[in-house]
Amino acid sequence: MRQLLKKWIPTSWKLQIKLLQRYFGERKNNHSYPTKYTTENIGEHSVRLQQVIKKGEFHQNKIHNLKVVGNKINHLVIYPGEVFSFWKMIGKPSERNHFKEGRNLIRNNISSDVGGGICQFSSILYYLSLQSGLKILERFPHSMDIYKEEERFTPLGSDCTVVYGYKDLQIQNIFPFPVQLKCMINEDELHLSLISPNELILNTIEFQYFETEKGVWVETLSNSKTLFKNFYIRL
Repeated sequence: MRQLLKKWIPTSWKLQIKLLQRYFGERKNNHSYPTKYTTENIGEHSVRLQQVIKKGEFHQNKIHNLKVVGNKINHLVIYPGEVFSFWKMIGKPSERNHFKEGRNLIRNNISSDVGGGICQFSSILYYLSLQSGLKILERFPHSMDIYKEEERFTPLGSDCTVVYGYKDLQIQNIFPFPVQLKCMINEDELHLSLISPNELILNTIEFQYFETEKGVWVETLSNSKTLFKNFYIRL
C-alpha cells in the first residue's frame, strides 16, 4: 500500500516533502551555515586540487554550470563549527537559477537534466575535504562506475553525487580557525583550493577495490582507517 501511494504522489510533492524533512532535521541539529565572503586570502596556507574537465556531450553547458557553482562558492569563509551544505549554497539547479542542460546519471541511466555536470564540483570538494580533515556529515557516491580506467580524471571512490532535496554534500569545519574556499574554472580544468591561517596536516587518502561479478566495492581509507564502503555497478 505504501509503495502504491509513493507511485501516485506527484514528483513535485515528493520534493517538497523531502525539503520539509530536511528543514525540520536542520532545525533539530541546530547547525549554523556559512554566509561570509572575502576576496582577500584569510591565511598563507593552502591545499589545492585540480581536475581535467573531459570533453564530451554538453561540454560547454557543463563548463557553464560549473562556473555558476563556482561563483556561488568562490571566496566563501567557513568559520569553526559551521556546516557547508552544497544545496544551501547553490540553490535549485533550474534555468531560473542560470543552469543549463547537461549530462546526468539518473536511476542508473546516463541521461540529461538541467544542472547536469555539477557533480564534478561536489566531487572535487568532497575529495579536498577528505584530504584536509574536514568532517563529512553527508555524502553519497554515484550508483554506477561509468568510466574506463584510461578515462578517469579522479579515483573511483572520490566522487560525490548531489540531487536537490534528496542527496546533499555537507561538510563541517572542525578546526579552531576559519577556512576559505577558492576556485577557478576554465575550458579544460577545475581548480579548487582551501585557504587557512594555520597549516593543515593532510590525510593520506587511499581507495581499495574489491571486484565482484556485478560491480566493485570501494573502501575509502584515511590514514589507513576505513571511512566508507560503497558499491558501484558496472555494465
